[in-house]
Amino acid sequence: MPSRHDLAAESLKPMMTSRSGSDSKAVPDPCTVVRGNPHPGRGTVLVLGVPRGGTSVVAGLCHLLGVPMGLNIDPSNMEDRAFRALRHDSDRIRKAGEFFEHLRNDRDLAGVKDPALADWITECYPQVPEPVLVLVTRDVYATAQREECAGSDLFASLEEAVRRKYALFDFVKPLDSPLMSISYERLLVTPLPAVRSLAQFLVGDVDEQILARAADLVRPHADMPYEVNFLIARQNYERQESSYAASGRF
Repeated sequence: MPSRHDLAAESLKPMMTSRSGSDSKAVPDPCTVVRGNPHPGRGTVLVLGVPRGGTSVVAGLCHLLGVPMGLNIDPSNMEDRAFRALRHDSDRIRKAGEFFEHLRNDRDLAGVKDPALADWITECYPQVPEPVLVLVTRDVYATAQREECAGSDLFASLEEAVRRKYALFDFVKPLDSPLMSISYERLLVTPLPAVRSLAQFLVGDVDEQILARAADLVRPHADMPYEVNFLIARQNYERQESSYAASGRF
């Protein structure tokens, strides 16, 4: 009999049907909308996942698509430096409330990413105004291998990845907030459909140019921010759009 964690994982797995001749099969799609977003273009986006689990790339895509992912963003991992520091702060609940108030000040849409948020999401979540959840999943052994390359013990990293992954499944499943899940492995294989789905979920309609730019930055093993820099990519896009507007070109 499948375990509760097996069922939780299956409940978040996107599926689509393909047919070739008389044979049909279910093929997972990179993204699925688990709970719809009734207000794209508004909310506080939380990119959830585990360390080395693909959250930096997904947070970078969110930023490039028009979701400011913090107030002081580290381009190497797309984490807001002040929010990241809260995980070790004894007064983090109060400070989280203040942080999100500042983050959403004069912004209809903004977000944050912290792959260690699983460790204190039950405290943090009540402080989040209009939460919109993006849950990034990745093979836990791959995440543990990445941690091992950084000097951590493989099996200790694997245990931590499993613990955090299923803690997040257990947390998000009963909520009523908008929720999209993304398979990091499938994002790498077919980035454009995933980016298009993510854009529709978070911001609504966007032009094909920004979708293509975002998809082009999904590169396996790219070194952020030296090989891929989502902050500069967004700045360049905004600069180009301003230039087009000033010249009357659309």
